[in-house]
Amino acid sequence: MLELIDEASRVLRTPPPEFDFENPPEDPKEIEKNLATAMEQFGGIGLSANQVGLNYRVFVMRTADKGIVAFFNPEITKVSQDTDLMKEGCLSFPDLYLMIKRSKEIEFKYQDAEGEEHTLYLNGLGARCVQHECDHLNGILFLQRASRLKLERALKVRPKERRKRIEYEQRMAYARAIAERESNQNAEPDNGTGIEESDSVVQESQAS
Repeated sequence: MLELIDEASRVLRTPPPEFDFENPPEDPKEIEKNLATAMEQFGGIGLSANQVGLNYRVFVMRTADKGIVAFFNPEITKVSQDTDLMKEGCLSFPDLYLMIKRSKEIEFKYQDAEGEEHTLYLNGLGARCVQHECDHLNGILFLQRASRLKLERALKVRPKERRKRIEYEQRMAYARAIAERESNQNAEPDNGTGIEESDSVVQESQAS
């Protein structure tokens, strides 16, 4: 299973080479599948190969019509002068959020997992996600898109954001445990004693 590399790694700051479809170092369809699985596991809407230590110029992104798709050798060819400012996060920098200005509309070309070339026009969140991921593939971190003052403020509140995330994850784990317990009770016959058997997962969640 692919894992996110450390945020201090030079890999995040080093652009990977073009993916060679004439002599592929790995099956591009497997790369697409593995990156898509990792993106879902980490809870992202986009993920670049170098974020998980793969030295390939490719990222995956969730699309409205085709699910999670891989974009090999992407290149942004046009950007609108019209921009907007939105809060961004990054899987490589958990619990760090910054207001980033990006173009509202873009045009970019790429190759799919078959090596076929395409040109795509996007606006809104899709355009922002592509710009973020192309930055990754160019060795640019979203931290570099923010002012020093904004970055310092974000770093200052990062521990608070981390606590909020952990508390949320604990609540979700507790809710899942309760749901699983109720499902098991509905599925299993009564043991005849009228006494419920203990559920260690729920107990541990309550204690945390």
